[in-house]
Amino acid sequence: MAARDTNSWETAISKIEPHDLIVRGERMSELMGKASFAEVAYLILAGKRATPGQAKVLEALLISVMDHSIAPSSTVARLLASYGVPIQAAIAGGALTFGDIQGGAGQELARNLHSVVERVKAEGEVTDEALRLAAKEMVADARARRAPLDGFGHPQHDPDFRTPILLKLAKEQGVFAYHCALLTHLEDELAAAIGRRVGANIDGASAAILLDLDLKPDVARVLIVTPRTVGLAAHYLEEIEQGNTWRHVPVDQVAYTGPLPEDA
Repeated sequence: MAARDTNSWETAISKIEPHDLIVRGERMSELMGKASFAEVAYLILAGKRATPGQAKVLEALLISVMDHSIAPSSTVARLLASYGVPIQAAIAGGALTFGDIQGGAGQELARNLHSVVERVKAEGEVTDEALRLAAKEMVADARARRAPLDGFGHPQHDPDFRTPILLKLAKEQGVFAYHCALLTHLEDELAAAIGRRVGANIDGASAAILLDLDLKPDVARVLIVTPRTVGLAAHYLEEIEQGNTWRHVPVDQVAYTGPLPEDA
């Protein structure tokens, strides 16, 4: 395969024109005022127009993660605000807290859900029973490795109230398909295995829904980070309005565990 000329640039996303912008084959001038944020986001990410049902579900998903009070991401944004850091840098700092443990767990689950559904397809007809058995295997594998199941449980919501709302909407709008079904089976199989119900959290719900929206697994964190920037901006501005400066951990709350000099 011939090496790509890195001095040239190619994109199928958008094209600048003197008096307009072409976005995935659509004119920006025609999208403005006619399409919602979710519809244009889907167009850019998927390369095609969303159906009304897809747009409604995506809109609800984006709204569901727009803010979550004083969380790790907003804490960092507020800390940076108190140090006089520009708003865009504070938002970026807050967004950088999304990782494998907090805010980004849905990406790994999305990859796993996608892989399992593709395997079930390759083995034959995708039936509800086939998805249930696949879910049972996923739970057994996680327990054998003594590993947590990504996308399940929430330290502040038991269960996460957003998940049933989104899954119900996905059903109503014709978006609920193999991946959402697999997620619900995972909830059931996990409950059967551990003797109590630990529902899918917003990371889990978003992972299944984005796949049934025909988006790629790696879009998972995008759908969390993008709307959360609005919440981070609000926290930054509130911190400024409150007049807080130099937020820090008080000395009396820091436990020193290192060695002491002999005369201490």
